[in-house]
Amino acid sequence: MSTPRTLPSITRLLPKAHPSPRRRTFITLPSTSGEPQLLAAARRLPYNHERLYELIADVDSYSRFLPYCTLSRVTRWTASASASDSTDRRWPARADLTAGWGGFTETYTSRLFCVPALGIVEAISGADGRTEIPAAELRRHGLVDADARDPDLGTFGIGSGGVFKSLVTRWTVVPAADADRSQHDWSDVRLTIKYQFANPLYMAVSSAVADKVAPVMVEAFVDQAKRILGNTGREVEILR
Repeated sequence: MSTPRTLPSITRLLPKAHPSPRRRTFITLPSTSGEPQLLAAARRLPYNHERLYELIADVDSYSRFLPYCTLSRVTRWTASASASDSTDRRWPARADLTAGWGGFTETYTSRLFCVPALGIVEAISGADGRTEIPAAELRRHGLVDADARDPDLGTFGIGSGGVFKSLVTRWTVVPAADADRSQHDWSDVRLTIKYQFANPLYMAVSSAVADKVAPVMVEAFVDQAKRILGNTGREVEILR
């Protein structure tokens, strides 16, 4: 079993306190009202997209293979299958996730949107979190619930996100239309993370490790797919 990939500790990146209060700081903290940051990574995998989607939608398993995720627990499920799903399968609708590194730990609640017809699993956290799925699609797939603050705008933040002012994590898996399917199915898996910290200090230091987060998480998912679905012997491709 492969060892989960890790990122540099964020605490090593924080500026050290100086004994003299008169010493000037050379760090300019960004405004918390700025635009959210966007991270992305994508891979082409030699597996059927439906089987990969099942792995991505298994939120309870995240703590077993995703870096920094120490707890993942689904707390609410959809009442019944959505209109886009021909099975009786229920999908996770809300989860508590704990992320920790370098002595820092944060537990936050995410609203989950699983739309298998579109290959989307999206998690929304933070009071300013907003789904990237159009409201019309949410209504079409029966994913608008009574605790949504504004269904027309698609804003589904659940209370305070603690460290995160907003956090939108979307996994998308679709068949690779231009891939060679003579021996294997191929699928494109893409991860996007749009986030904004509530604390400007974390906004200031996040840029040092941010570009590594999405690729590390996608590679961890690739390893999980190999463990669960088997190694096909085909090389995983990096998508731009």
